Amino acid sequence: MSAGYEDMTSYHGGRYPAGTALAYKALLLAKDLLFPDGAFFVRGKCSIETAFAGLGFLDAIEMVLRCSSLGLYRVDTEMPAPDGTPLAPVRGKFFYRFIQEDGVLELTVKPNLVPQEFYRATEDLHSGKIKSEDGPMALRRTVESALLSLDPTDIFDVRALKPCTVKTAEPVAAPSLDDPSRLVLEDFDSYKIGIRQLQRYHGDQAVCGLCLTWALARQWAKTVFKGDPVPRRKVSVKVGASGKGIDDAIEFLFRLSGTERSTIDLRWGKEMNAPEVLPGAGFFAFQISMADTKRAFVLKEDLVPREYLRLCAIKAANPSSFKEETERKKLQYEFASRMLLESEPFQVQD
Repeated sequence: MSAGYEDMTSYHGGRYPAGTALAYKALLLAKDLLFPDGAFFVRGKCSIETAFAGLGFLDAIEMVLRCSSLGLYRVDTEMPAPDGTPLAPVRGKFFYRFIQEDGVLELTVKPNLVPQEFYRATEDLHSGKIKSEDGPMALRRTVESALLSLDPTDIFDVRALKPCTVKTAEPVAAPSLDDPSRLVLEDFDSYKIGIRQLQRYHGDQAVCGLCLTWALARQWAKTVFKGDPVPRRKVSVKVGASGKGIDDAIEFLFRLSGTERSTIDLRWGKEMNAPEVLPGAGFFAFQISMADTKRAFVLKEDLVPREYLRLCAIKAANPSSFKEETERKKLQYEFASRMLLESEPFQVQD
């Protein structure tokens, strides 16, 4: 899969655009230097070690490599860094180490690249000397634009490099999920999100849950906002079941991780008389809340993919002897595609 800068900014939300731009340029340079033979980053095999605590940088890396959610992103603002590494505002340094297999790349930001005004504004905001983010935000966007206009080699000094020699298997492209509709999310900027962006973030593991949740969000937004932007960080979600596709879709759309705005409640799902996913795995029930608006959604009975769920149950009981994976994946994509085609797949309860 490929991911672009638009995907990174949509996931992050725009509060720290300079850090997002810095990560984007670092990834471009790391890809060229670590894999000169044209190989690829591999999620789960690439790790990041950094003395930089910026959230824009972290979110951009998470969107592309999923390092944070896989436990492969380590921040230590006190870690040793090469002499001359510029200090980051407030704490830490502009030092980044990319590791995949036997490949290692260490980068530092070039001295004097970040303007002193940016340092002052960030530190004044952090200390409480200034209260509004308007001034620092304008500076962040100015630095973002400047970084995007530069070649990565004009931004970073290479401090150590050992290209990766372990050959990665040629990736098999996942079938693209197609839905022309867009959800407009409002964060520190406005973003138009589509199903393909969610697929780039999640991958190909559980596209059924991914598309189920996308259809849910699409139906809810159409009902409540009628095309107006959705303030993503004011949304709370209660889920009657948990699954990787569901969790990733909700996280991308509403950035709930680490907050109290997300709840998994299997008992509530059962009380809603929602169809069961798998025994002990919950129910097809969701509740989306924002301010005074609260709506519950239950998947319609005729859309429940019973044969697909039957095969999932067999695989879960004895994965080593499961022989029907091809059929299971086929049914998975059929259900995912149907969710994209259905305009109102859920029954709604206020």
